[in-house]
Amino acid sequence: MKHLFTLAWASIPLFLLAGCGDGGEGPEPGPIPVAPTENLDRDILSTALALDVTAMTGEATIDLAPAGKPGASFEVAGLVIQSVEDASGQLEYAVQDGRLDVGVKESAENTTLQIKYAFTTQKNFDGYLAEELTFLWPRFCGNLFPCKSVPSEGVKFEMTLSGVPMGKDAVFPAEIPADAPTYMPAFALGEYTHVALGTTTAGTKVSVYHLPGEEAAATEGTKDLAAVFDWLEKTYGAYSFGGEVGSVSAKWGPGAYGGMEHHPYWHVGSDSMNDPVTHAHEAAHGWFGNGVRIACWEDFVLSEGTVSYLAARGLEAVGGTAVGEAIWSDYQTQLDAVIMEQDTVLMLDTCNTIDLITHPLWSTVTYMKGAFFYRAVEAQVGRDKLDAALAKFYGTFKNRAARMQDMIDTIEAETGADISVHVNGWLKGLGKP
Repeated sequence: MKHLFTLAWASIPLFLLAGCGDGGEGPEPGPIPVAPTENLDRDILSTALALDVTAMTGEATIDLAPAGKPGASFEVAGLVIQSVEDASGQLEYAVQDGRLDVGVKESAENTTLQIKYAFTTQKNFDGYLAEELTFLWPRFCGNLFPCKSVPSEGVKFEMTLSGVPMGKDAVFPAEIPADAPTYMPAFALGEYTHVALGTTTAGTKVSVYHLPGEEAAATEGTKDLAAVFDWLEKTYGAYSFGGEVGSVSAKWGPGAYGGMEHHPYWHVGSDSMNDPVTHAHEAAHGWFGNGVRIACWEDFVLSEGTVSYLAARGLEAVGGTAVGEAIWSDYQTQLDAVIMEQDTVLMLDTCNTIDLITHPLWSTVTYMKGAFFYRAVEAQVGRDKLDAALAKFYGTFKNRAARMQDMIDTIEAETGADISVHVNGWLKGLGKP
């Protein structure tokens, strides 16, 4: 269904009056409004969000890049749009099938929009949840703010929250200073205890935010988190999403394990707070998945396979060989179980033609086969050479989008090795080599 919102003043009939007044020319005519125009190509540079979690309202201040054609479009499936303005005043807009089309002029300069809206509570891990936290992965940003959810989209963010209930804390980033995927901004409300875990050599402050009764679990799960983050910075390059980071306990409900890469304050399910691998895995997304965005949903392994490998590597680096061996043993168990029922090819030739939520890639098979791909490459080229190649890839594509093929090309170029046997066996084949 299409809803068209036209400025009231634009529909008032114009009456021409003659033979009255002093013969003056009268006031200059106002600007001619631009009709709502679909334009999903107009680049979003930054989005500043002001969210009221009691009134369930938001205001998004969106900076658009210069464009040679009019219009700007956003995903707003879960929002009720109340007004859209730019520096000249209110703009015409239309909402159709969850897409907001704005009548904004083409411009050789940046354009700033202010969009006021209402949002609502979602029930299926697809926006703001009744548990008072957000979950936007993979394509649900439009249930919290106007956005474009394609994984290659990179936007800088600011966020303020109001209406936080008395006695509760809000954990969220005031700023995400580098281009980030649009599922990354998040907040969580609760009775949080903040525990400082340490400061890395580069000066990044690492913390954990846990809920009542979780002190022991949080202590166990994050005992090496600061050291792992330090290893990631030293091994692969500087972190780009701010000087403070941490794990945040997420009230997802019983049986909801794992985490979500909402950097710089990534969420970890309450049932996984005692698991060091989950904390290390989500931290590593600051380099791969977020730091380097996937260009297409079909590149899911570039995100999850890479950080599964890095979680094992990072925890081994700070905890010793036995720690690493235990993680790889568990990975092997997970791999053997998942390929019996959910095996799939990890590298596809298409781009954004799949629904990741329903596709077989959205399973443990991508995490585990991806991790073992890197382990096989490490065995061939050596750990130091692989680390150097990963650092090169991160430096080349930092805060940009890339495909898994770009990673393969970088590894081969930097190591001089032909890794096609591992690509074909782990990424393009079924089963395990």
